[in-house]
Amino acid sequence: MPWKPMLVIAIGASLGALLRWQLGVRLNAWFPLLPPGTLLANLIGAYLIGIALAVFMHLPQLSPEWRLLWITGFCGGLTTFSTFSVETFTLLQTGRILWALGLVLVHVLGSVLMTWLGILTWQWLRTT
Repeated sequence: MPWKPMLVIAIGASLGALLRWQLGVRLNAWFPLLPPGTLLANLIGAYLIGIALAVFMHLPQLSPEWRLLWITGFCGGLTTFSTFSVETFTLLQTGRILWALGLVLVHVLGSVLMTWLGILTWQWLRTT
């Protein structure tokens, strides 16, 4: 496997994971039933993925390494399905079924909406 794609993915993933960690450390204790750091990491990541997808579709001449850096690396390191799954499972274990359902809905619907908003943001920026 070529070294350049691995390097740009590793750099992006490291930066994304560090941001995710900081969001969790600083925000999750505020509201443990719906940890805001994890949610914010997923929503920010989804928004940035939307912008990145739109940019790379509009500018296909950009080097593939940029896509690997931002989407696979940074956004992949920032967003977290595993932490979201653990938080949901913890709520289910403690009998907080409605909270768990709400957590799933907010993460999944919120992420899809934020990706769409990211694409719309890029389209708006191009027209202004």
